[in-house]
Amino acid sequence: MMLGVLLAVLVSAPLPAKVESRYLTFGRSGEWVALEVHSRKPERIILPLPYSARTLTLSADGRYVFFTAYDETARNDLLYRWEWRSSTAPVRIGGEQGFHADPALSPDGKWVYFAHHPRMGGPPGQHQPQANAQLYRVRMDGTEMQAMTDEVGCHLRPAFRPDGALIYVHTLCSATKKSLHLMQNGVVQPEALAAEDLNEPAFSPDGKRLVFVARDGPHAILKEWTSLKRPARVMHRLLLAEDSSVRAQYGVHAREIFFQDEQSVMVSVGGRITRLFALGDVP
Repeated sequence: MMLGVLLAVLVSAPLPAKVESRYLTFGRSGEWVALEVHSRKPERIILPLPYSARTLTLSADGRYVFFTAYDETARNDLLYRWEWRSSTAPVRIGGEQGFHADPALSPDGKWVYFAHHPRMGGPPGQHQPQANAQLYRVRMDGTEMQAMTDEVGCHLRPAFRPDGALIYVHTLCSATKKSLHLMQNGVVQPEALAAEDLNEPAFSPDGKRLVFVARDGPHAILKEWTSLKRPARVMHRLLLAEDSSVRAQYGVHAREIFFQDEQSVMVSVGGRITRLFALGDVP
């Protein structure tokens, strides 16, 4: 009798909700790794030859890779979409020429945002006069490409809040003076969220916090922003080469921040730093 009651309870109990995979990307030009945030399992992203990505991101579900790579004909970095782990070839979805960098997929999965100059361009301080990168967007299939900004200076590192608001870095082509700006429904908000030698903004899963990286000589400083009413607080300092990225990103919740140093991927949980793996050790 008791066994029958127990079986009935087990059968009627709801199944646990399936946890959807969510991926982050780490690495540097030519060497990229995906990390699933729940399992913390890393996997190397190997693009089909002859592509070598300069900048790269992965859709949150891990299906698509968006990257920029140098094209000999265009003599510049073009934008591509590729279905990860497939035998299909990457598809160009940006312009046929000009500079492309820093792709980011909108939360609704309909648009790819990126930094772009249609003819010339390059990183801040490395491009021709007046070849300022603006923010553009394009459909997943490469149609409807359109500019989202049109002002003096370079617009870089677009990233999204879960509600669709866009954060990006703006600089008057200075390698050390930059500011963070928020765009909502295509309108740039009047006040900068932060201004210093900064880069690489990323929102928390609840959209209430923002992590970015500031530079102080040979050090990279992880800072967290929560409000215009108070300065961003320092989370962590690390030694880092000038041309290297930290790629700080939130994990499952706002207390969990993943980032990379020169060789490894780390995680900060409540301020405690743990080394997860070396980039070179991922098969």
